[in-house]
Amino acid sequence: MHILVLTRSTLHHGFGGFQRQCTDLCEGFVKMGHKVTVLTTAHPDGEKKLEGAGYVIHFVHPSKPKRLSRGWFKQTRKMVVDIHNETPIDVIHSNEFAGFGITPWARKNNIPIALLCHGSLRSELLSFLASADRRPRYWHWLVLTPLHLIRRYFLWEIPMRRAVSRIILVTPTIEADFRAFCKGKVQVIENGITLPEKTTKNIAGPTLKLLCTGRADRQKGFQMAIKAMGKLPDLDLHLDIVGSGDYLSEMKRLVERMGLGNRVTFRGRVDDDELYSLYSSADIYLIPTLRYEGLPLALLESMAHGIPTISSNIGGNSDVITHEKDGLFVKPGDLDELVAAISLLEKNPDLRNSLGEEARKTTERRFDKERMVKDTELVLRQITSS
Repeated sequence: MHILVLTRSTLHHGFGGFQRQCTDLCEGFVKMGHKVTVLTTAHPDGEKKLEGAGYVIHFVHPSKPKRLSRGWFKQTRKMVVDIHNETPIDVIHSNEFAGFGITPWARKNNIPIALLCHGSLRSELLSFLASADRRPRYWHWLVLTPLHLIRRYFLWEIPMRRAVSRIILVTPTIEADFRAFCKGKVQVIENGITLPEKTTKNIAGPTLKLLCTGRADRQKGFQMAIKAMGKLPDLDLHLDIVGSGDYLSEMKRLVERMGLGNRVTFRGRVDDDELYSLYSSADIYLIPTLRYEGLPLALLESMAHGIPTISSNIGGNSDVITHEKDGLFVKPGDLDELVAAISLLEKNPDLRNSLGEEARKTTERRFDKERMVKDTELVLRQITSS
């Protein structure tokens, strides 16, 4: 098959679960013998076309990196015609609503579309409202952003639901949100990761190592982990924060104000080897997110490394972790609960070990990348032949 993938961002735009999953799928399709062509938004450095891992990425101009717009929809319509004339497209894989602009063309040419959704209108509204604060500008956007999301729902999402052949969800927690115009189309294919080699966790040293990874924005909740460190001055703890983003400077100022410079280390963006090393040495993984997320790959990676995880009980996290079996839940934004959970694991090494072992079993059973690619490819073949 010739699979056309449309996505608003790739790993060239930034590192995150959204981008990682898209890359894993493209590489997996190529390994299965398919031709893959990717259309994405403008490259941050102005590149027009890149080849690697067996497929071609076209960076659409004019467009803004990671932003879908009328310009993007118009330009993708032109490019898809040229791509199809050169090598006929068999099926389209649209990451969220990146393929909205080509749905009329696809329908006219009898080319099926699979729509991949990481969230829903409800989950995005909940995510946005969870980050509310008292800044005047924020309250201004408290009206505009929900209106934008609702407008997008009616202008983009509903028409795409009607037009596509299949809707793939990364977590069952949003399945109930896809009732309208989706009868017989919805299928849940949970995210998958490359499982690291199974190893025995080293016995913790005198200092208990805590780890947060991901994009540094306010809604990720890393500041909650920093504040928790300040609430536990008598425990021998060290927190590593991996990732970059707009909120990083604010978190550094928070560490300075709290006098935690010797207990918190900002690692920035690291390569795969260093990240593996940090996972391998971590004693507790924290994902204190404040927002509703689909299925964070960072959570799956920590569990696959056998790390006991403390997670906010929100979004797709709720479907992955079984409380007190393979991880611990805390209420989003509740600092006291987070502090209590860290203290509990610090005092109970046997509990840490059992949670970590069960977490690894959970990822082996449900979240292998090869399973994700295989199930997605099967969907594409099914809608192509139907």
